[in-house]
Amino acid sequence: MKTLFTIAVLFFIVNTNFAYSQCRELAKKDCKPLLEKYIHDGNYNGVVLNVDEEVELHKAFFSGQKYRMVVCKEDFLPSIHFKVLNSDFEVIFDNKDDGYNNKYDFELEESQTLIISMKFVTENKEYDKSMNGCVVMLFGLER
Repeated sequence: MKTLFTIAVLFFIVNTNFAYSQCRELAKKDCKPLLEKYIHDGNYNGVVLNVDEEVELHKAFFSGQKYRMVVCKEDFLPSIHFKVLNSDFEVIFDNKDDGYNNKYDFELEESQTLIISMKFVTENKEYDKSMNGCVVMLFGLER
């Protein structure tokens, strides 16, 4: 029984590390180049997202700085729908209005914490509820 438990724990650790490294590789190879002239802020924001879930990231941004936000996903996954909201939950940007574009450039008049909400676009299509994959969000600062 103890051996079975040990094997199960090791299997979980190996799978978790594999998914983590797979998402890291996606960030380096596919996402970081989309920052183009912006300097990566050094933070990695990656998640294994399921088709039927929504995730949020709360992040502080400062006035007088130009930012680029990039959202990437594994190729086999549906498009990502993301929204940027202020602390009063007012929508500042919705990529649905921009054809589900995966980049957003912005500058704030005052420093504040923004909420970035992400989920897969599943409208007009049926997806297996168990489907999941890496989704990465990177931020860059204008040089």
